[in-house]
Amino acid sequence: MVAVQFLDESRDIRSHYDPSLRNSPTGQGQSFTPESVPSSISSANQVQTPPPSVISPTEGLTVLSLLNSDSPTRPFHAIPTASGLTSHPEPHPFVYEQPPGAPVLWPLENEQEAMLLQHYIEHVALFFDMLDDKDHFRNHVVQRAKKNSTLMNAILALSARQLSRTTNFDSFVADAYYERCFQTLIPALNDTVAIQEESLLSAIVLLRLLEEMNISIIGSDPQGHLLGTQAVIRAAENQYMGTSGPDFRQAIYWAAFRQELWISLMTQRPFQLHIFPADRSLDPTTDSIWATRTIAHLGDVCNFVFGEGRHSVPRYSQLTDENTAWRLRRPDSFDPFFYRQDGDGSGRNFPDIRYHEKMHVMGKQYNTLAHVLLVVHDPTIPQLGPSHKQSRQVVDRMVQEDVRTLCGVAQSNSSIFPSKFVACFAISLVGDRFTDRQDQERLHDVLVSTEVAHGFPPTATIHQLEEAWGWG
Repeated sequence: MVAVQFLDESRDIRSHYDPSLRNSPTGQGQSFTPESVPSSISSANQVQTPPPSVISPTEGLTVLSLLNSDSPTRPFHAIPTASGLTSHPEPHPFVYEQPPGAPVLWPLENEQEAMLLQHYIEHVALFFDMLDDKDHFRNHVVQRAKKNSTLMNAILALSARQLSRTTNFDSFVADAYYERCFQTLIPALNDTVAIQEESLLSAIVLLRLLEEMNISIIGSDPQGHLLGTQAVIRAAENQYMGTSGPDFRQAIYWAAFRQELWISLMTQRPFQLHIFPADRSLDPTTDSIWATRTIAHLGDVCNFVFGEGRHSVPRYSQLTDENTAWRLRRPDSFDPFFYRQDGDGSGRNFPDIRYHEKMHVMGKQYNTLAHVLLVVHDPTIPQLGPSHKQSRQVVDRMVQEDVRTLCGVAQSNSSIFPSKFVACFAISLVGDRFTDRQDQERLHDVLVSTEVAHGFPPTATIHQLEEAWGWG
């Protein structure tokens, strides 16, 4: 039974990543090949035209088309090279022509690829290592990529995509590495042993984030595009737990779990992925585990507020108690080393809250976001009459305080950039509850600055909130 399920899941992934395996009549477009893509970097006054071999969203390979959409025009920024200087990287041919399974040349011979790898190490890996005290995606993933071309190409594709979202770096460079990654990924999906190997699982998680970078937070349904992580985890679930097994495998699971959590928030739907038996206790442990408990808790909250049981008062009370208990029982190492409420005492500005470690920042953010969802979805609030209006006012005040806290933590700990994404999720979900124009402008600034610096959230999300505020 397990083997049959695994093969079914593998076919699901292959049909997602290989358009030739799809039954859709629209999947007959021409394949996208690296040779058809220019590897140069766009200049400030140069407009890139997609090569004719890039197919449209209605022609089957929807992921590549999706990745090239919603990318606003930006002023040019020089790209840092591996030597620390800034310049336009010279065009180079792509070097990963070796047969599948052949070791990657190390050290790299191509300076552009060295720059992309360095950008991943310094500016992208924290997407995945935000709660990992061993930084597996910054350390172990890179070392494994020395001998795994699938993983190396996934790293380069993600790094290039993030640069193309935040600078004028040629967006088709990411597409080319994305395609090269599939040249070895798709055959590996036929191997029921290889598909459970950590390097392949890491590559799929990396590609998942690459896809997410161009998906709107509200009103979109990416389930048709983002099947890889779900299928892999379901197929390997017996070995792929958050509380047992090798540290690296746990790190991969937590990264994939957070991605599913983001999709749940984006679509306002319960998890499609089974919530694994994570540590939900309040027993003494490391700060990293205390922080990951907030991730599992937020997953439970999402399943409650977006699920069929959202009217259950006992379950709501249980989750509220768990949210409060974490704040009361977590170690004092999670206390900020500096706290200052807004300077003018109005309560409208963002507080300055600084923490010592990344897991302290993220633990605070995820616990607070869970609190926002619980406050908004309180099943005991009257739905009609004067009491409803009064209760709504109380809820809005609590939500606004939480959102200001999330934004304050994000701005006060800017080097821990994933904290900004949590704040952006909260703004996107409940920002319409801010009616004062100055408040709205502050929240708008958080969204725009995060999108400019990190390519997230997509511009469409910002426009949706502007419409909700009635901005003309």
